[in-house]
Amino acid sequence: MALGVLADRIAVITGANRGIGFAIARTFAREGATCALVVRDRAKGERAASDVANVGALPIVVEADMANRTAIKRAAEELSRRFERIDLLVNNAGILTDEDRRIPASRMEPAIIDETLAVNLLGPIAMSEALLPKMGRGARIINVSSTMGQLTDGSAGYAPAYCISKTALNAYTQALAAAVSDNGILVDSFHPGWARTAMGGPNASVDPDQAAGVALFLATRPPGETGLFWRHPGVVIDW
Repeated sequence: MALGVLADRIAVITGANRGIGFAIARTFAREGATCALVVRDRAKGERAASDVANVGALPIVVEADMANRTAIKRAAEELSRRFERIDLLVNNAGILTDEDRRIPASRMEPAIIDETLAVNLLGPIAMSEALLPKMGRGARIINVSSTMGQLTDGSAGYAPAYCISKTALNAYTQALAAAVSDNGILVDSFHPGWARTAMGGPNASVDPDQAAGVALFLATRPPGETGLFWRHPGVVIDW
């Protein structure tokens, strides 16, 4: 079998047992990467790993709740023991709660804000910081964001906690990109589109494999400007 564009690369993908994360894992494995699936439920992760193995190398499964910094630290320690280096980190895990969908920004509940920020913002921060010591020149950190977090042509007030979390994730993307650019590490965010996942629902217009294609582009694009927000391969959008 011909080697793929990610041959010999080590990829860590959070929230990888379903939806966009699972599609990214399959795409990366098909292109030759060795993947680590970071999941909240080990049994579901093992089933996803078995499916990914149909197209590439059998992934490892690491259990971690992305809202729990202690669990993230343990997961990063396990990954560090298993791999000499990490080439790709995809911060995909995220939540959009039903309560957030129903409540306007004028009546936000602190518990919903805390829960959403814990997973969508603080989780990626903690995972990135924990794995950066294992990432060298040419490594990539890819944050799955959303145009619902755009300050230009944004969300019109729907799901305010989710929108705020993605705006903050984009800001973190820029800040981290600046901090690690001298190390040759690229950091980007991308909008996957309205994808047919548990979060997006069955009427969504984008297949998760299409979103995975954007992640693959970001994992392989030539070195250059970092800290950008992408919508399609080669297409940068406004923050």
